Amino acid sequence: MTSSDPFGLVGQVLDGQFRVDAHVGEGGFSVVYRGTHVGLSEPIALKCLKLPAALGSALVDSFVRRFRDESRLQYKLSQGNLYIVRSLASGTTLAPATSALVPYTVLEWLEGRSLAQEFNDRREAGLQGRSLREVVALLDSAIDALAYAHAQGVVHRDLNPGNLFLARTSAGIKLKILDFGVAKVLADAAIAIGPTARTVGNVRMFAPAYGAPEQFDDRSGAIGPWTDVYSIALVVLEALADRTVMEGEHLGEFATQALDPMHRPSPRALGVPVGDATEKVFNQALALDPTRRPRDAGEFWGMLKNALQVDSRSSRPPHAEPYSPVTLRMKERSGSSGPPGSTLRMDRSPPRSASELLATTPLPSVVAARASQSFGAPTALTPLPGPSALPSGVTPLPGSSPLSPDMAPLPALVPLSAVSSPGAPPRAMARHSGSDPAPERASAAPSLPPQSPVAAVLVFALAVLVLAGAAGVGWYVWHSQTPSIPAHP
Repeated sequence: MTSSDPFGLVGQVLDGQFRVDAHVGEGGFSVVYRGTHVGLSEPIALKCLKLPAALGSALVDSFVRRFRDESRLQYKLSQGNLYIVRSLASGTTLAPATSALVPYTVLEWLEGRSLAQEFNDRREAGLQGRSLREVVALLDSAIDALAYAHAQGVVHRDLNPGNLFLARTSAGIKLKILDFGVAKVLADAAIAIGPTARTVGNVRMFAPAYGAPEQFDDRSGAIGPWTDVYSIALVVLEALADRTVMEGEHLGEFATQALDPMHRPSPRALGVPVGDATEKVFNQALALDPTRRPRDAGEFWGMLKNALQVDSRSSRPPHAEPYSPVTLRMKERSGSSGPPGSTLRMDRSPPRSASELLATTPLPSVVAARASQSFGAPTALTPLPGPSALPSGVTPLPGSSPLSPDMAPLPALVPLSAVSSPGAPPRAMARHSGSDPAPERASAAPSLPPQSPVAAVLVFALAVLVLAGAAGVGWYVWHSQTPSIPAHP
């Protein structure tokens, strides 16, 4: 028996198919070897039970049963979730170095390193802190596995960075749960394991730095999935802060910290800046009273992801005002009777609905009223020229009103009374001169035959054009009197 091979198993072939190749490491109750599945030519891990010689025979028998039950439990769970290390087989062998009967479990071989080693490497490199989004992505697969175990009625009870493994897989680096060795089955019927999978007497095996209050003192409450929630919340905090949350030299110091009602661990207590929603989730997950915590890992992880989204939205800078009109200063046109230095206000975006469009568009009567206030009385429509204004050789169409090619531009505004309904002759109006138009001037206007459809169409089109021009000028006048608002880039 040597320190590099406590049982002398290197070179042995167990059960005719599992060859032991090298000693990997050992803990308080187990020794791990690297091996090869001879039939499949695939690497495997062999975990062998190691018990102190000082244990009485009754405890030894209990631990042996417990180890075998662990193998069955691990196999059942790993069949339902890829992020629980797979159990392939189990058996018993005689150790050549000690002549003792050694139970063993065959597990899948994982390439990578433990989360504990990852934390240590970051501390040695001087790295400090990760974002919550990075930590959630890092632990997501392991929490999925833990939530599956909780759904099957199984509590891990020893979650710590040493039992979480960053494995290289075809889908990238995934965190897997390694050990359900001290798991507690809450119901006899859970995943068809039976009553023999219950915890062993009063023996408590867990990492004190990650233990929940109820693991130190039964008076705090019962052990359940909320116990794993407490432990995994401490692991998340350690990943966020890049330092251990609970520190001590012996079990009593860890128990005192875990049971202290006045000083509860949280991100802000560790100096990690998080939003209110995230802080609240950790306050619940690390509560002294187990009934205040999330019921299981799935609920805790859902709450944490939701808090991440809430805090992300609340931390964004406030949006600019949804409506910020742009003000343009228009160049004054020579001969314009409008007020000098007029401005034009333009919206950045069009109205969002028909009701908004109607609310922001003035009626023609409003346009005419505002125009008369700025420019005086509206200008009347110039009468259409008679047939004598046509060039020689041009004969007007029957039933139509001729239009002169050199006709002056239409005035900007016309009163609504100047527009006749289709089929009726337009009412001619004289230019405004401060007095009523002369009757003889009005009677001189040509008329369109009421029976002519072409004339009716022309008059209707002309009326539409005049109204459009009036609305445009009125819009300009209305906005020119609006106070200037500085333009935003």
